[in-house]
Formats: sequence, structure tokens, C-alpha cells
Amino acid sequence: MARPRDFNQDQALDAAVTLFWRQGYAATSVRGLCDGIGIQPGSFYAACESKEAFFRRVLKRYIAAQPIPRIPSPGAIRSWLSVITSTSRQGLGCLLVNSAVEVPLLDAESRAFVLGCMGAIEAFFAECLAAHADPEGEAALVSAAVVAIHIQARMGASPAKLRALADRTLSAIGFEGAYVED
Repeated sequence: MARPRDFNQDQALDAAVTLFWRQGYAATSVRGLCDGIGIQPGSFYAACESKEAFFRRVLKRYIAAQPIPRIPSPGAIRSWLSVITSTSRQGLGCLLVNSAVEVPLLDAESRAFVLGCMGAIEAFFAECLAAHADPEGEAALVSAAVVAIHIQARMGASPAKLRALADRTLSAIGFEGAYVED
């Protein structure tokens, strides 16, 4: 009979989100995860299978918790940019974008998951811009701007700089005026 888990899975995932977000995938060892979660390696492997599988669960949890728009509309892009440039966001950028930068270091399944999520974001933006002459091209621009904003945030850029990047992006796709600030 299997032993019951002696740790809270949700708390473990939340702690791991913070570890992967601060340190990155490659710099976060199983030992570091175990220490951060407060479990032994045997318990980790019994509950989480592998670092790679656990990383994908962590990313799914992180993505689900983001306060970004989920329904495509022209206003969703403005809202998305407002969320990611909000002064209430931590200076860590985005765990998904940080993971995309580490794609060459990921196993094949994690790499496919991250790339699929990044592609889904761009497809979401294309749906938001469906009425435009070049929705795919403009979606690629917005997606690239989102990545740049997250990287700039991780590098410590000021909220004013991040908002200026968002405003230039909106202007480039024909959306005049700044987004709604927090």
C-alpha cells in the first residue's frame, strides 16, 4: 500500500513557481526544489516523477494563475499589456518567457510545452487582430513586444519604460492612446 503524501501539493507547486521564476529551470536542481518545498528526494520522485514533469506542472499552475485576458478581442491586447506593465507585478518578468529563453536546456516534452504556449499567445493575439489587414504579422509584433517587456522587467526597467514600450506597440498596430493604468 502506498504511503500518503506528507506534503501539500498546492503549496509545493507554489514554492516551485517561485524557485523556477527566480532561478530559472537550469539553475534549479532537484535538491534545491526539495529544500525549497521541504521534502526529501524520495518523496519528490514518488510524487512528482521527475524535475521535467514537475516543471511542466509548475508552468501550467503559473499560467492558469495569470490575470491576463482569456477571450480574444481588440481590447484584450490593451488589457494584456496593462497587466504585464502594472507596477504591482514583481520584477521577475514572466516564468513562461524566462523558460522560453531556456528552451535549448529543456527536455523535448518541456520544450514542446513552452513553445506551444508561446505559439498559443501569438495565435491569441492574431485572433484579437482578426479584423486587421495582417493579423499574423501584427500578432508577431505584439508577441515580440510582450517578450521584450518581460525581459526588460526582469532586468529592472522602470514602470515608465515598460509602459512606453506597451504604448509604442499599441501605436504600431493602430491602437491610439495609452492603455488603462492600474
